[in-house]
Parts: sequence; C-alpha cells; structure tokens
Amino acid sequence: MHIIKGTVLGVVDKGEADKRWAIVALQTSAKDRDGFDVTTTVKARVFGDSIKNGLHNSYRQQVGVEVYMPVTCEVNDRYHNIDYLLAGTPLRLQEVRPQPAPNPAATAQQKAAGAN
Repeated sequence: MHIIKGTVLGVVDKGEADKRWAIVALQTSAKDRDGFDVTTTVKARVFGDSIKNGLHNSYRQQVGVEVYMPVTCEVNDRYHNIDYLLAGTPLRLQEVRPQPAPNPAATAQQKAAGAN
C-alpha cells in the first residue's frame, strides 16, 4: 500500500446498476530535479465491496481539501501504465505549528518582577 498526498478533485460514478464502479481524482504537485513545478492527476478506481460499502463517498465530502489517500498499485502490462486502486478512507492530518521556545532571560525577569 502507498499513500498519495494531494487535493481531491472529485468523484465520478461509473458503470451500470449491477457493475458499479467509481473514480476518485486527486491532484498532486511536486518539483522536478530542475526546480519546475510538476502537477499530476492521479485517478484511483473503486470496485466490488469497496463501492458497495461507499468508500468513495467519504472523498465526496473532501473535494478541494488536501488529504492523504491510501492506494494499492498494479502494473498494467497491456497499456503500459500503473493502475491505482483505492485502499481506504482519506487521511487528513492537522498541522501542528511549533510554539516558540521560552526565553530563559525573560522568564527570569518575569519571576523577579512577580516576586516584588
């Protein structure tokens, strides 16, 4: 299993009533070795029990939000590309900003001022 970081573009339902499947699109961005921005759209497919359980619906609520999408990868020898299959619900990690370290000199002055 791999985890891809990107922004959810949308979810598209496909197929007939008995052969339903869906595509979850994720836009990723990175820099190449020359420093240029590279933007890629990753399309993960959803089949079988995952579609019956509504795994793709959790991504509908996250359109426009940056998430971490777990996928499994398969090599498609016929079309010479990599197929991505959705492996779980979106992971959304909240950013924790570091707090500034306390200044020992200022702390000593505050203690001294509080003692008076």
